[in-house]
Amino acid sequence: MSDFVMAVEEQPAGVVGFLRASLAAAWLEFKALSVFPSNLWLAAAQELTTVGVWYFVAAFLSVAANGVVADYGGNYVAYVLAGVLLNQVGLTALLSPFTTISQAFWDKRLETYRLAVQGIWANVIGRLGWQVLFSSVLQVLAAIALVAFGALHLAHHVDWSGVALVWLLLVAANAGLGLMGASLFFLLEVKNGEDPITWTYRYLVQIVSGLYVPLVVLPGWLRAVSYALPQTYAFEALRLLALQGAATGALPGAMTGLGLGAGAALVLGIVMLRWALIRAERLSGLGVVV
Repeated sequence: MSDFVMAVEEQPAGVVGFLRASLAAAWLEFKALSVFPSNLWLAAAQELTTVGVWYFVAAFLSVAANGVVADYGGNYVAYVLAGVLLNQVGLTALLSPFTTISQAFWDKRLETYRLAVQGIWANVIGRLGWQVLFSSVLQVLAAIALVAFGALHLAHHVDWSGVALVWLLLVAANAGLGLMGASLFFLLEVKNGEDPITWTYRYLVQIVSGLYVPLVVLPGWLRAVSYALPQTYAFEALRLLALQGAATGALPGAMTGLGLGAGAALVLGIVMLRWALIRAERLSGLGVVV
């Protein structure tokens, strides 16, 4: 029996027990990285390489692109880096649930987790929490370094509580979408590769959310698609808060869109994954390929 299952079985039922079981899963995720330090450094390098690559790309394009981002201070490097730093955390929350379910399934631990008091959900939430925390720390360190070396220019007065709220809502939105994607592991028998929901969402974010180019340069029909993505509102809000010094209360549209997207995604994600687990259990068991 795995360390996580034994830790979960020792936890009481209820909210407190669930939180303690989730922390046990997060601790084991951290422990796995600390036992193999090379994995820790490689994971950190992978996260930070993306930021580095986009810094040089944005710097190369900045002369031509600065005018297009006038609404965000006219600095294309800062425009791109702000989006990339936030998007790295969002991607972590998006991909974590499916990866956790998939690993447990192929390691033949899913049925065992289901029998534990807190079960599969504590494993999914705990590991997601650790991975988001790890990614967030790396992005904050990268942002500090970029500011210190003059590569990223922030506003003189930044509403950090608003930045934290944007981060929290984006993590919630992407976690909800990730739970929806994880449900397809059972509903569509997507046992390898990526699920259609997170795969589609990742590419839509790259193309139409304003991650790399402002929405004003997109055709009208693509801009219409962008308004369905929580990332669109998160990038807009973060850039205005961090680069222009806007107050959170001055961004009702972006914050409302992000909040609604986060709420809807979380509710749908929880409902879909619960249904998928119940359906899989009734049909053939969680550890069996149909």
